[in-house]
Amino acid sequence: MKNIEELINNTIHNNELVKINDKLYLTKEQMAILDVNHINYQSCSSITEILLLIEDILSTEPDDFDDLDEVAKSLQEFQYYHYTNK
Repeated sequence: MKNIEELINNTIHNNELVKINDKLYLTKEQMAILDVNHINYQSCSSITEILLLIEDILSTEPDDFDDLDEVAKSLQEFQYYHYTNK
């Protein structure tokens, strides 16, 4: 039972949104992955800018960055559902 509680608490902690600026929020997990890949998300003003930086890295060696690809997919999904007029 303790392992389940720990797993739940870690999941909640990793998926907590952190405000980067007025238009940009990232989860702690996304920030950690971006940090590992040396992507300066703090200087970005939008999700689009982060996606362009990620795309630059993925275009060079797409097979080595599965976690970064997942971040890109989740940011694209967030952007679609929050900023697209439906």
